Amino acid sequence: MTDYHDVAVTLPADVNQVDETGFVWAFLEGAAEPDRVRPGALIVAGDAIEPFLARVVDLVDGPKDTTIVHLDVVGVPDDAIDELRHARLLPQ
Repeated sequence: MTDYHDVAVTLPADVNQVDETGFVWAFLEGAAEPDRVRPGALIVAGDAIEPFLARVVDLVDGPKDTTIVHLDVVGVPDDAIDELRHARLLPQ
């Protein structure tokens, strides 16, 4: 399991915040490195305690000059790492 103090979340998001598109959404303005958040990018979203992997679906104009990011949840990082190790794409 990952030590949550070391987690660098690209975009703070709540996995339970789903809008009418059916995707999780968050405000781009919350990103520490907004240039990493672009359509098609695979990012770590959530927070340090409950991070999740997500694919950026799109960026749309939000209220009051904000940008809304739609995210397609891929899974949790530990599961992805286990699968990559199983496939021998990461060292054991």
